[in-house]
Amino acid sequence: MRGRYGTSCAISMKFAAVVLAISTVVVHKPAFAQETSADQKQISSPFVHAQQTSDPQAQGPPQGNTTPAGGVSLEDLLLQKGTLTKDEWLRIRAQQEYTTTEHTRRLESLEDWKHKTEILPILKDKVNVGLNALQFLYGHVNANVPEGKSQDSFSVRRAEMVFWGKLSDYLPRWHMLMEFQSTGLTSITPTGNSSTAAGNPSVATFFREAYIDVRPVQSWAPNLNIIRMGVFRMPFGIFTETSGGLRDIISSPYLNGVGGGGGPGQNRNGTGGAIEFIQERDYFVDVRGKIMNRLEYVVGIMNNNNFQANGIVSNTSGIGGANQPKAVYMRLRLFGDDVSFVSFTMIQGTSNNAGTFINGRGKGHFDRYGIDARWNPKFLPGFTAYGEYWQGHDGANATTVGTPANGGCLDTTVCGGSGAPGANRQTWYVLAKYLFTEGPLENFEPVYMYEEFNPNTRLSNDKYTRHIVGLNYYFENFPPKMQSKIQFNYEFRHHSGLGPGIALNAANDPFAQNAFFIQWQLRYM
Repeated sequence: MRGRYGTSCAISMKFAAVVLAISTVVVHKPAFAQETSADQKQISSPFVHAQQTSDPQAQGPPQGNTTPAGGVSLEDLLLQKGTLTKDEWLRIRAQQEYTTTEHTRRLESLEDWKHKTEILPILKDKVNVGLNALQFLYGHVNANVPEGKSQDSFSVRRAEMVFWGKLSDYLPRWHMLMEFQSTGLTSITPTGNSSTAAGNPSVATFFREAYIDVRPVQSWAPNLNIIRMGVFRMPFGIFTETSGGLRDIISSPYLNGVGGGGGPGQNRNGTGGAIEFIQERDYFVDVRGKIMNRLEYVVGIMNNNNFQANGIVSNTSGIGGANQPKAVYMRLRLFGDDVSFVSFTMIQGTSNNAGTFINGRGKGHFDRYGIDARWNPKFLPGFTAYGEYWQGHDGANATTVGTPANGGCLDTTVCGGSGAPGANRQTWYVLAKYLFTEGPLENFEPVYMYEEFNPNTRLSNDKYTRHIVGLNYYFENFPPKMQSKIQFNYEFRHHSGLGPGIALNAANDPFAQNAFFIQWQLRYM
């Protein structure tokens, strides 16, 4: 107990000495100058500015910082007096240096942010023009190719110009995207007994996206924020909704398309040919909003056929080229913070087995159920992980199993179809990346992705798997407005087979052979 009182007394005496020293510095400046002039040659250090305190009512506006006369800082004087120990003096100096360094770092960050914003395009309310993605791609696939073709290829992957603007508070956004790298034609839906099983080419792919946002009641936002109508990337998962100019890997995931492209064709198991499990774009009308700044929702109806297959046959009758039965969809996305979330998606409707851009879907019931999540931990800036899981049912690709394809005939050479029964499909992937923001690896971003696609869950020996190891380097990275980068991807691909009873020549299957890609990209909008 006596030791405690002795310690308290020593602390009180030290506190009184500090107060006395401050009073000497502030009130008796002449005496302080005379006393310290002889000592100023011994200790030279930066100044600590002390602000005089007095009666708050008489103090008035804060005065500028004052420097002790004679060029000696307060902590140096207290060290000389013996009031401060050497360790206490060192801690004060270390804190001063840390504060100065932190202040300098923040100024440098502010200057860097100012430089990036200055080079962004000037935006207008009504009309804006930007470069959504300009990508030059080199690819090498180990699969065998026909005579006259090569395993190596150069191509312009995307050349997309985007136009957008705001007309009023009730029309907060209009949007159009044009693809200039290719304007080929896609086919309209073939009819029964058609001489062309895949339909006649009639619709140009130059047009990619166009939508209008309508905010009917201002006071309802953001709970009921907008009604969106047009053609755009569908709100299904993460990859499907992400612009091609912002993706972390070069290839699209298998959930957006697998099979075809030189691989085995359709078969009675429903495991071959091109399978587009989730379309990237479609014609739709939906309602979007956000509740309590945490729960984001989308509810809508769509054509349920990729936009490229939709063309107007007659401007007077209004009959569409591939306007098949509609499907409804819904997504709920719960945010943990501004960037981390978990989502649930459902699609319900019917489909046909017309020989359009979407193949592999049969005639009958169609559904999709998905869950996706993204995680950006605050304790590890630069790291991001996300993934998706989907499953769903496709109807029978009929013609030879009782229901004619396109409602017309039983001849597969005329009507298309493979005779495959309905199938439940399943796919998932997980992706992780880390962006270095300082040091010798600044602006480098390693990426890893693993995915599986099971075209028919009731069969064995038909699964697609893929590991993707990538490295991105950013020349400019200010998403979503600006992103210039080069990407390197190596894909370890494996295709188990086509199911029981159907042989697969893996040497000719591009989804069973490894691949390497390099892509340059510009984005400025």
